[in-house]
Amino acid sequence: MVSYLIDRMDGKGNAEPVLVGHKRRTPAPVTVLLLNLDITQLESGNYRLVVEVRNRYKELLSRKEVPFQRSNPYLHPETEALTSEVLQEEFVGKLSEKNLDYSLRALVPVAPEDQTDWLNQLIKGGSPDAKRLYLFSYWLKKNPNRPDIPYQAYMEVANALDGMFHSGLGYGFETDRGYVYLKYGRPDDMIREENDPAAPPYEIWVYNNFPATNQSNVRFIFYNPSLAPNDFQLLHSTARGELNNPQWEVQLYKNSPNEIDGNDPFGATQMQDNFGRQARKWFNDN
Repeated sequence: MVSYLIDRMDGKGNAEPVLVGHKRRTPAPVTVLLLNLDITQLESGNYRLVVEVRNRYKELLSRKEVPFQRSNPYLHPETEALTSEVLQEEFVGKLSEKNLDYSLRALVPVAPEDQTDWLNQLIKGGSPDAKRLYLFSYWLKKNPNRPDIPYQAYMEVANALDGMFHSGLGYGFETDRGYVYLKYGRPDDMIREENDPAAPPYEIWVYNNFPATNQSNVRFIFYNPSLAPNDFQLLHSTARGELNNPQWEVQLYKNSPNEIDGNDPFGATQMQDNFGRQARKWFNDN
């Protein structure tokens, strides 16, 4: 049994375990054990890494200690400590005001709901220092040691979506498809239909697991009624909290008003089956 732990040292010789783990290994002349220990949440201070090897009778065969110091000044930062001088030394200090606005606009889909209005106001009229402070604080919560790493990874996705979904009205990640992608991640499956004779182009996105709402088999359908390049709008979704439109199929096939299923043109939710009309089947397909 290989045991590994990290102790926090208090300066008086006292040790407090903050991370403990064990691995069983088969006896051999040489056994290599590679581990990644996440210390992002360790506060600044003195620590030691301890590794012990014991036999099946729990007798100690070997033990080694390695002291180390941890510097983590941004783990629980005070807002007052994040001055403009400090921020200029971080990744946000290298961003132009245009790039700051771009980065903040990309954050809108994933920002806490109670901050969305404030974030939009910040983008429209906030000072560069205020924008840098918000952007840095947001990514600092994701990685207190290297906030630039999750920022760069996220912006790579945002940049790609900007190119994929750009429609001439705002950035690509601000379209309905870009918003959903940034907020919920890449769908497990996409169905695109451009040859339905009675409907404009549409896409169906499928999420097998949807942790945002603890659902499974979540569907989104986007359609392009204007036929303008990339002008896809969210028509309906089964995700809780998103647009729910029981009449989505009727709206999708509005150019065929005489083929509504039933006798209620105002309350109908389905269309009659017809050649090439696959939207309902694909959307409900499990």
